Amino acid sequence: MTHAQTADENQLLDGLVADTEQAVEPETKKPAIDKQKKPPLEIGPLAPRLGQEVGELAEEGPVLMIKPGHWGSTSQSMKANYTDFVGNLSFETVDASQRPVALEHTHFGLQTTRTLVLAKGRAKQIQADLFIPQQTTGEFLSAKLFDESSAAEVYRAQLKLVRLPAYQYTIVVLAKDPDQYAYLKVTNTVRAPWEEEYEENSAPHYQVALVNATKEIPLSDNPLTWTNIAYLFWDEVDPTRLTSEQQKALVDWLHWGGRLIINGPDSLATLRGSFLEEYLPADDAGPRQITNSHLIPWSAYWGERAKGKAIPPLAPIKPLAAIELKPHEKSAELVGGAELFYERVVGNGSVVVSAVQLSDRDFINWPGFDGFLNSGLLQRPGRLFSEGPYGGPRVNWTEYPERRLDAHFTTPLRLFARDALAAANTKLDTTTSSDQFGQFQQNSQLKVDRSGGLGAWDEFSPVAQIARELLLLAAGVQVPGAGFVLTCLGVYLLILVPLNWLVFRVIERVEWAWFAVPLIALLGTWVVVKQAQLDIGFVRAQTEVALLELHGNYPRGILTRFTAFYSSLSTTYDITFPEDSTALALPFPANDTDQTDWQHSVRFERNSETQLSGLAVSSASTNLVHSEQMLKLDGPLRFGESSRGQRQVENRTQFELRDAVLVRRFYDKQNRVRYDGAWLGDLRAGDSALLTLLPMDLSNDRLPFESDRATSAKLRGELPLSVDSLVQLAFRFPAGDDPGATHREEYRLVGIVDGVLPSMEVEPAASQLQGATVVVAHLAYGDFSPPLPDANSITDVITQQTSDEKL
Repeated sequence: MTHAQTADENQLLDGLVADTEQAVEPETKKPAIDKQKKPPLEIGPLAPRLGQEVGELAEEGPVLMIKPGHWGSTSQSMKANYTDFVGNLSFETVDASQRPVALEHTHFGLQTTRTLVLAKGRAKQIQADLFIPQQTTGEFLSAKLFDESSAAEVYRAQLKLVRLPAYQYTIVVLAKDPDQYAYLKVTNTVRAPWEEEYEENSAPHYQVALVNATKEIPLSDNPLTWTNIAYLFWDEVDPTRLTSEQQKALVDWLHWGGRLIINGPDSLATLRGSFLEEYLPADDAGPRQITNSHLIPWSAYWGERAKGKAIPPLAPIKPLAAIELKPHEKSAELVGGAELFYERVVGNGSVVVSAVQLSDRDFINWPGFDGFLNSGLLQRPGRLFSEGPYGGPRVNWTEYPERRLDAHFTTPLRLFARDALAAANTKLDTTTSSDQFGQFQQNSQLKVDRSGGLGAWDEFSPVAQIARELLLLAAGVQVPGAGFVLTCLGVYLLILVPLNWLVFRVIERVEWAWFAVPLIALLGTWVVVKQAQLDIGFVRAQTEVALLELHGNYPRGILTRFTAFYSSLSTTYDITFPEDSTALALPFPANDTDQTDWQHSVRFERNSETQLSGLAVSSASTNLVHSEQMLKLDGPLRFGESSRGQRQVENRTQFELRDAVLVRRFYDKQNRVRYDGAWLGDLRAGDSALLTLLPMDLSNDRLPFESDRATSAKLRGELPLSVDSLVQLAFRFPAGDDPGATHREEYRLVGIVDGVLPSMEVEPAASQLQGATVVVAHLAYGDFSPPLPDANSITDVITQQTSDEKL
């Protein structure tokens, strides 16, 4: 805690201390003096649970390092010294003038709050969710603590926000002795050296968080806040030290692309019977000695250099202590041989286990280790080293030279609703111009496609843009057109004159027609008003477009909702996610042109249940909300086998799917992408469908199996909400923009669930409710592309420098 922060806290708490002293009798004066030595509350600095801690800048004071556009989890130590304390902790982003700032292109500010309970004399780590938008004028994070009983403010802190680069992510090391992995911080894989005059273009690719696994493990229990974690190293961790919620979060993170790297000799045996057992690539089959002869094929592969000198083989003085790995059927050996490393695909992610100690000095000091770390363990492309403008080294991707700072290469995590077809590159754009004297000069500017990188909560991602268009089309307020007015007038005149006269002419009471005119006029007015109500919406209406992403044989999914709330009268909505600790929710901008200005705040609160409260909707208008949550299913969508041995898709979820299609993406012998597909139609809960794959074309803008869709629509009738454009996006597979998916086989099921899914409650409830959810299920993936060694080594560049200096 800084001196300035301590002073502010003591000043705010003086009143509480004084009140306590006044209540003390004379004979208890000595304890009152003791109380002056301690404040009623001891509060430590606010920091992210992982990654950079609060720092101190010479002129700025305390700072908080954050990744914009990502939900994060913070931690803060608190202790009540004299009595139990119940309070409310809130966070808010403010500008340089201490005014709250609005979320991008909205009029809503965001307050993140949580209730905390402190038992007397017991220190406690208080966790809270935190969100900083990708684009904001916010300069500081304002934290305040209020006493629940008196509503008095008892603590306030302000931290300068320092934003991490779009391409930078976190490597987490959970280890009994994390200091053994401090070497990661100085590897070229982490530092990504790039010598030049632009400092912002040479930040490291990763922050390395070294976590002592014998103490409290600071992993968030919400997997949706893990988007800044790219890799996790595991060494001698007691798996029971993770809470059940942390365990589920880690497995969720794995399925959506995370890569877990396990130090086998010290960890594999202890993971038997744990929550990770079913995902392990191999078993520990006992001790093993690895000699130089065992290492020859492995070090030959990783020491090969196409554009530089080959690295001599790894030759330790004495055999390396290791274990024998007994691989599972679903695992594969990492390229290089020697049975040193095995990996297993888990959803879109993977688990790697080593036979050798990952902190062995002979192993990590081998000159080829950094290349293996980069391509083998972290599964990134091979690199090329070169000389910078001042003689220092530069490192770039061999095959992707323009994408050195692209988040697609620094994190394997992929969330379809956030990342589908999203660009995430940072590059230096250099232009040449001439001054007034005709002299040419170069101007360089750092361009960022997406300031939060991949995994960012982006309100203008491709999925969000399509959902916005569908919502505004379905829930938008539209004044009836001229056709509606003319039609109503024509029908009214037809009833008023000829039909009215004809009816009474038939009963021979023509004179009564005049008495019917006022009644017909009133009835016509009522019909027109009711029809206009349906068009304009003189009711409370809720419309939802959602996307549910699943992975094969896994009974949990990410449900992303985009919800429109319309009201004819001014209404304030509260959105609650009962018993769901993973839900996240924010106001959703209606467009990207509205001026961002704060009018009032919504409150996001996570306690026993999660709630977004205070969403104000003005009279006859619509406001939108974007939310995400992990949804528990009754069972998975998966591949199975019929009684006759035929392959089939099984729906073990609780949802009825319609217009379900299975697509297989694969590569032929000429390395060209190809697609097969099968129309599954309606796939009810508990049902299965046999597979007959036929060649299909996804190169056009039409939905696949158009004739089958038309037949299904004819039988079903017209639906109030069409989500075809979102379905079309779900069939878009990543191409060369995403190297992790290049040349990798995938089976993907896309279907629709009509109606609004449960697990979200809205108060006040809407009288009109409509919605549809697009299901994107990644049923199976093929193996990863073999990792490639670096084209050369940094020693090639340094050696050349030394030779030039001698000349």
